[in-house]
Amino acid sequence: MIASMAFAVTAWGAEMEYSGTLCGISKRNVLYSTSDLTVLSLETWGIQPSESTFEPWKNASVHCVGYGRITQGKFSSTGSCLWTDPAGDIFIGEFQAVPDKPGIWTFLSGTGKWQGIKGGGEFHPVSRGKDFPDGTFAVCNGHSGKYTLP
Repeated sequence: MIASMAFAVTAWGAEMEYSGTLCGISKRNVLYSTSDLTVLSLETWGIQPSESTFEPWKNASVHCVGYGRITQGKFSSTGSCLWTDPAGDIFIGEFQAVPDKPGIWTFLSGTGKWQGIKGGGEFHPVSRGKDFPDGTFAVCNGHSGKYTLP
């Protein structure tokens, strides 16, 4: 607890860098699919592993929901993720991914030590497992950026 209080004091008002890897299980549900267009919903449950180099997010749980589409073989998506850190404080943000560019993340809100969080960054796929028969798949995304707290 003292370590987390020290983090909150040093981070308050300062721009902080973050980075890490989020791994989880994703589920997609196809709404519509032709040879030209696929429209689907996405939901992911994951964790920031304990090996994370960014101490405040070690073992944070993540739940994301979003929308995706595949047009001419290129994938795009948008949605939101809710992160819960080991102390129970949360932050939420939006993601957007477009073809041939890193995904973009923007912080929207938070509670406890994350209250008033602003900033964002990028994310990119690190690894993805073979699809399971039910449409779920294992995925890891790397992410990095900057944030500020009031």
